Amino acid sequence: MNKYTNYNNNIELLSPAGSFECAKAAVEAGADAVYMGGAKYSARAYAKSATDNSLIDSIKFVKESGKRFYLTVNTLFKQRELKEIFLFLDSAVDCGIDAFIVQDLGIASLLKEKYPSVELHASTQMTITSSKAINLIKTLGFTQVVLARELSIKEIKAIKKEVGDDIKLEAFVHGSMCYSYSGACLMSSFIGGESGNRGRCKGPCRLPYSFNFLNLGTGYIIGKKGTPFNSVKNNAPYILSMKDMCALDSLEALIDAGVTSFKIEGRMRQADYVAGVTKTYRKYLDAIINIDAKNIMKNKTADEKYLLDLYNKGGFTNYYNKHNSTDMIQRYERN
Repeated sequence: MNKYTNYNNNIELLSPAGSFECAKAAVEAGADAVYMGGAKYSARAYAKSATDNSLIDSIKFVKESGKRFYLTVNTLFKQRELKEIFLFLDSAVDCGIDAFIVQDLGIASLLKEKYPSVELHASTQMTITSSKAINLIKTLGFTQVVLARELSIKEIKAIKKEVGDDIKLEAFVHGSMCYSYSGACLMSSFIGGESGNRGRCKGPCRLPYSFNFLNLGTGYIIGKKGTPFNSVKNNAPYILSMKDMCALDSLEALIDAGVTSFKIEGRMRQADYVAGVTKTYRKYLDAIINIDAKNIMKNKTADEKYLLDLYNKGGFTNYYNKHNSTDMIQRYERN
């Protein structure tokens, strides 16, 4: 018997959309669900949907296609916003959205009270890294949790063992990574005057930095062991910019660990990116479910190159298998 038979109807490929074109591309490329934000209260406030009013059209298209739609409401809220938020959400709920992706626990309680038929999903902005945190949000009515991108497969498996099947586990498998824990970085606020927790991250970690080392003696930094400061300080300026995640070779292990929703990052990307990444991960997930993972992995090098050509920040990395290494950082200018 196929060990993934029971997963077949539960495994979900979740794709990003920053516009109607992206939502359409995701569905046509094989996404089971689409997540998208509006003009306000979304951790990607600069996405195209914020200015072209395509949110409602996207919801209708996704739902008419028989797919699920998750609305991101995953920023931290201010007191004055607690009333006006519902003016924004009512029309989206009327169109049949399936879930809210939420960071703010206060907002979560308000959403649960006003829209009891809409699921609550815990955003990666919550930085959930333990079974204790998941068991807490279960009591608040959450049915799915987007795990922090910094967890290993071993840690996810241990978490699943403790939380059981009462809440679904969702994990990122492709796209941008944060130098800090997702949602726990204030660098944009300090340097750019705009908060990532308000959906307006300026991405200062993506900028090149120069060094001014004074009185450092014989210390060493980025590069091969034993490389002195002065030989590398101007050659690897992207010291905070993480390479992108690519987890093609971790999908089966993630399924075995208990993950059922596989999330692609990229609400700021164009439709061709969304389509290309979605169709690639659709192919791999289908192969795993149909016990053809060994054959599909023969194409991994070519498929990774295809994904690299679509977009990357200095190459790919994967927290699920490796933690805290200099080769996870972009370091050099992209070709």
